[in-house]
Amino acid sequence: MNDLRRAAELCEFCPKMCRFSCPVSEATFREALSPWGKVSLAALSGEAPGSSASEAFAGCTGCLRCQQYCAHANDVPRVLYAARASSVRAGTALAAWTRTAERFRSAGHAEEVDLLAVHRDVSAGETATSSRTMLFAGCDALAQGGDLARAALAVARELGAPLGLAGETALCCGLKLVEAGHPDDFTAHATAVRASLGPGPVNLVFLTPGCARAVREKWPPLPAGSRVEHITRGLAEVTAPRALLAAAVEEVREPIRTGVDTSCCGAAGLLPRSLPEVAASIATLRRAELTACAAPPVTASPACSSALGAEDLVVLLADWLGLSRTTWRRPS
Repeated sequence: MNDLRRAAELCEFCPKMCRFSCPVSEATFREALSPWGKVSLAALSGEAPGSSASEAFAGCTGCLRCQQYCAHANDVPRVLYAARASSVRAGTALAAWTRTAERFRSAGHAEEVDLLAVHRDVSAGETATSSRTMLFAGCDALAQGGDLARAALAVARELGAPLGLAGETALCCGLKLVEAGHPDDFTAHATAVRASLGPGPVNLVFLTPGCARAVREKWPPLPAGSRVEHITRGLAEVTAPRALLAAAVEEVREPIRTGVDTSCCGAAGLLPRSLPEVAASIATLRRAELTACAAPPVTASPACSSALGAEDLVVLLADWLGLSRTTWRRPS
C-alpha cells in the first residue's frame, strides 16, 4: 500500500493541475469529484468511508486522462478502486458494486444477459481450431449480442490471420470486480480464467481496451511468449487505429480532443451503474464533440460504441473488406 499512500499524498498537496481533465468533474462541476477531491477524500476517509465518500469514489471511469496531465503520472483510478474496496469492507458500498459481485458469484460475469448462451451461439458458427491466438470477446461485446465478436472473427479470417474463440470459461476478464471494490474476488476469478486457457503460451486479442489492460497489469502472469493485444489509446497506442481507419474510409476527421488528449465516453469504471446520470452527461458532452466533426463516429470499444451510438472500427473494417453483414450478423 506504500505506493498508493504516496500517490495519495502527491495528489493531496498538488494545486489541482489535472482538475480540467476529469470527465466526471467536467460533467458535474463538483470539486469533490475532481481527481484531487476524490483522492483527498479517500485519504481522509481511511478504512471507514461513509456513504457520501463512497459515492465520490464512484465518480471515476478509469479513463486515465488525468494521468496525462499529472507530473507524477499518478494512477488515480487505482487509488479510487482501493478506496471502493475500503467502502465494501466498511459496509458503505454502493448497491451497484454489491450487485456486481453477487452476479459474478452466480454467473461468472456482471451482465444480465446470458453470456454463455451468446458465446455458444457465436462459437456454433465457427470452425474448431487448435490455434493459440484467440479472440477474448469480453462481457461488453457478448452482452450486445455477439455480432462484434462475429465481425472480428470474420475480419481475421479474411486477412489471413484467423483467430480461435476463447472458451466458455473466458467470458469476462473480471475487471468489473476491481471497479466494484472486490479485489479478492477478482483475483480468484482471474486465476480461474487464466488456468482455463491452458499451460502454454497464448496470444489474446481483446475487443475492449480495459480488458486488455487488466489482463496485462492485474492478472496472474501468462506463460512466457504470450501476448495481449488491442489497438487503443488506453494501451498507449494512438497510431494503429487511425491507420486502419484511414485505409477504410475516404477521410478521417478528428474531434477537438483526440489522441492522448481524447475525452471519455463515460461507459467504464461501472459509472453507468453507479452514477448513471453522470455517465449520460459525459456521453452527451462527447457526442457533441463528435457531432461537430460532421461525420459518422467510430470507436474501438464496445461500451463506447453503445454509449455514443458509434460504429466499431472492427465493423468498419468488415465493410471495407467487402464482407456481407449477413455473413456475421445475427438474423433480425
